[in-house]
Amino acid sequence: MWSITGYKQFKRCQRQWYYKNIVADARVKNDPFRKEVTILSKLQTLEAWRGKIVDDIISGLLVNAINNKTPIKKEFFLSEAMSSFDRQYEYAIFQKYRQPEAKLSDKDFAAFLNYEFGDQIIEQEAENARNDVNEALSNLLDNTEFIEYLKSAKFLASQKSLKYYYDRFSINAIPDLIAFFDNKPPHIFDWKVHTYGTNSYDDQLISYAVALYKVSRTKPHIYFPQNTSEYSIYDYKISEYQLLHKDRIKRDYEITEEGLEDFSNMVSGSIIEMYMSGSNKKYADSDPENFSTTHYIENCRSCPFKKICKQTDNEIRKQHLQN
Repeated sequence: MWSITGYKQFKRCQRQWYYKNIVADARVKNDPFRKEVTILSKLQTLEAWRGKIVDDIISGLLVNAINNKTPIKKEFFLSEAMSSFDRQYEYAIFQKYRQPEAKLSDKDFAAFLNYEFGDQIIEQEAENARNDVNEALSNLLDNTEFIEYLKSAKFLASQKSLKYYYDRFSINAIPDLIAFFDNKPPHIFDWKVHTYGTNSYDDQLISYAVALYKVSRTKPHIYFPQNTSEYSIYDYKISEYQLLHKDRIKRDYEITEEGLEDFSNMVSGSIIEMYMSGSNKKYADSDPENFSTTHYIENCRSCPFKKICKQTDNEIRKQHLQN
């Protein structure tokens, strides 16, 4: 299953990709090593976690409210965000995910890299993260023109998986938001909660557009309006929304022939690259030594698997069996 996010991780560190996509599996109950890797795969930085809080409020509450045509009350969404922040923060700093009865599906599940590796989050860092969540949601909710634009959509699809085939391989894309309209082409959005917001993510948005275009013409989802397949992919609108930057909050990109060709070349080349390393194999048939480690030490600092990466899988498995 190829995705642009997964491939970027693969390029950053093949071994990290291996642990997250082949070893980790929440369904495995009787293998201590794989269970441990699954827990580690859920570790986040404080910055990534604050973004997830924002994403959850937008996709789980705001989008539902707009689809159901209920009033948009800023105070409610901010209150829900702060409540989620407090519950998940407590869950993470007390490492409740390490308790025997803990489940990955726990409503308040959160796990921080800092606490797992013996560091702490100072009070000011936590307060800054809280303020960022508040600011990101406020910037969105105060943008009444944009909220009205979303309200004009026929349907808002948030975090919906779009799968299609490329040769013999499966491609998966999960756009943050797709706005469908009665008489206009779809508009795809990607939320970002970045402090600096200097990077562009047009390649990610193009990957979402291609997935929507393919699915609308092969096996459209039940929530797709009937007119979705009538539009050319060049008609689609794609936008990146930088929630922490009022001065450059929305970046619109254009889908071009050159951009699509670059994306197609990336997909075909990366599939071959990943296939040659054994990325298509199941855990029992895979060899971790086929997946190289990163050449850049800075990538290791925020890697959740760094404490097991120094050893081979076989060594770790033996340790767990002995324990």
